[in-house]
Amino acid sequence: MRPEPLGLPRAALQGPEPQAVARMFLYFALILTSYVFASYVLRLPLGRLPRAGLLVLVFLSSGRLLIMRSVFGGLGGIEANRWLLLATSFLQGLIVMLFLLSLARDLAWVLSFLAGKGLGRAARVWLGGPAAAIVVLALAAGLDLAGLIGAARVPGVRRAEVVVNDWPRGLDGLKVAVLADMHISRFFDRGWVEEVVARTMAEKPDLILVPGDLVDGTAEARGPDVAPLASLGAPYGVWACVGNHEYISRLNEWLPVFDRLGIAVLYNAHRVIMPRGIPVILAGLADLSALSPRYGLEGPDLGLALAGAPADLPVILMEHRPVRARENALDPRVALQVSGHTHGGMMPILASFVKKSNGGFLSGFYDVGGMKLFVQPGLGLWSGFPVRLFVPSEITVLTIRTGETAALGQDVARG
Repeated sequence: MRPEPLGLPRAALQGPEPQAVARMFLYFALILTSYVFASYVLRLPLGRLPRAGLLVLVFLSSGRLLIMRSVFGGLGGIEANRWLLLATSFLQGLIVMLFLLSLARDLAWVLSFLAGKGLGRAARVWLGGPAAAIVVLALAAGLDLAGLIGAARVPGVRRAEVVVNDWPRGLDGLKVAVLADMHISRFFDRGWVEEVVARTMAEKPDLILVPGDLVDGTAEARGPDVAPLASLGAPYGVWACVGNHEYISRLNEWLPVFDRLGIAVLYNAHRVIMPRGIPVILAGLADLSALSPRYGLEGPDLGLALAGAPADLPVILMEHRPVRARENALDPRVALQVSGHTHGGMMPILASFVKKSNGGFLSGFYDVGGMKLFVQPGLGLWSGFPVRLFVPSEITVLTIRTGETAALGQDVARG
């Protein structure tokens, strides 16, 4: 199911954050601070001392990632108290929302020049006044709170049907639970995991797939939080592939833990499973992170994963990122690819960038050259920026249907 050993360079994994990452966090904080201070704080009717205090607060909130990682550390996640994570996440999100809404207000102020002297002048006066500042702050706080609640909640169940080409008739109606991007951490802790497991098991799936980013943090730190995963079970197994966060979290240490939990990891490998006595190939790929000089490992390789596999059986493929779906679809054996990684884009505006960086795939069902692709919006999030705004998390239960022609997935119900 996985090579022995993977040979991850422990020294690199145990070292401090790469300087490039730290600089990225710092630049992020400086950009947010500069714009929010210039566009929002300076317009408030305040004295120098209150403004200076707000400048410090804005910088601390914008620099949450850099500060929290420096103080609390953690591989892949932040090893701080969950309530502290929630509070600081709210402050960070508030600055992000203020940045976006202030940008929108400034754009509206510029466009008001085109509206003529009467209406345009009135709009400019209002947009530059205290009423607009209050509206911007209220909207920012409301959107931020909604996004944080959306991120922290236990995901509901979405049931969907997907018609797969050349799927065996004897396997029509096979139920597959998909649990991508759980990001088990101090933010998504043991209680959250217990609820996820309970909701998944209540669906009585035939097969459970975990396409990457299961954990954030070391096996030692996350031991109690992942323990409820041992209660996951399905007649044809619980299977996983690795995501980019498994590498950050010391993959070598996690593989034996996954084994003990009953989660079989497919790392550029396949297995033939026999649901209802009918053979199907289940395959999983490495993540593109493996190619980083930091790890120096073999990247995702479908040919290697399917080496020795029967040529006439349909393949269900797990790959954490959907970006390589068109390449995978060139192999006619791959009937269905299941991915995650995108988190559905997390929120408007950001979603367009996420979609572009993932080959045009964001969330839901796609027909890719005869292969079905399902990109799950995921269950959890990285605790560095936990926000879900109009992009709900979900436990997905796919019912695979037999069909001779391509068709997109169709929602059945949401629980």
